[in-house]
Parts: sequence; C-alpha cells; structure tokens
Amino acid sequence: MAWFRMSWRSEQAALAAWTRGMLGWTGYEDRRGMKGWYAGLLGGLLPILLLGFGYSALADRTAFVLWALGLAVAWVLVLRQGMEAGLRRPLLAGWLLLLLAAGLAGFAWLESRHHESLDLGFRAVLPGIYRPAFTSPRSAGVAAGLLGAAGLAGFGLAYLKREAP
Repeated sequence: MAWFRMSWRSEQAALAAWTRGMLGWTGYEDRRGMKGWYAGLLGGLLPILLLGFGYSALADRTAFVLWALGLAVAWVLVLRQGMEAGLRRPLLAGWLLLLLAAGLAGFAWLESRHHESLDLGFRAVLPGIYRPAFTSPRSAGVAAGLLGAAGLAGFGLAYLKREAP
C-alpha cells in the first residue's frame, strides 16, 4: 500500500530512471547530451516526415509515407547508436548525412516511379507554388549527391580533428 502514497513527482522520477536503465541511456543524462538528442531528433525527423507525408498526400500514394517511416526509424537508430558510442559530432553528422543521402536516393527512385501522379497532385493542390523541379527525380538525386558529399566531408573533418595535436 505504500506505493499508493508516492507523490506524482517521485513517481515520474522513478519511471524516468527505470526507463533510462532499461534502455541503457545512462550516459546522456546531462543537459548537453539531451539537447543534442532532441536537436538531432527534431532536425532529422521533422523534415523527413513532412516530406514523406506531404508528398504522399499530393501523389495519393502510401509509398512515400512508408519511405518516410523507414528512413525515420533508421535516423533514430543511427543517432542513438552514435550518441551511445560517444562518436564525435562531425563523425556522427557524417553518418547521418550519408543515411539521409541514401534516403533521398530512394526518394528519387520513388519520384521516378510515381512522377505523373505526383506532378498532377502538386499542380492540383498547390498550383501557386508549383515548380517542375519540386517533382523531378533529378532534383532529389542532386540533393542526395550533395548530402553524400557533405557526409564524406564530415568524415574528413572528424579525421582531421583526431589527428590535430
């Protein structure tokens, strides 16, 4: 019966400590680590999910939603594993950018498969801001290439910081 008398705050703190212990997140309890975690989640998941769900609504195809959900899961896994392993920021950013580049390459493939319905849906729903580049697989491919180059630059920066005296 004593557990009924716990205050709400102590119950919440006990649940948070139990969750951190179960998930193994004991290394990132400080504010800096949590800020990096939430910034990584917001900065990565929000654009991925908005792009996938938005294009799914425009093209009336669930393939874009499934792409977004798959890439979002991979983003969270790479972010968590990188933070738990203690990777330096440039190296973790390089891995995340390479993941995003691979995801955008898959998005370009999806755009090429559903180009006509995506183009028609975009013109019908958002005619004022429509540009052909928004639905072109080539644009997503170029963005994937640029993100891949940025990811490799992150690897190089991490290497240079490691070698610096």
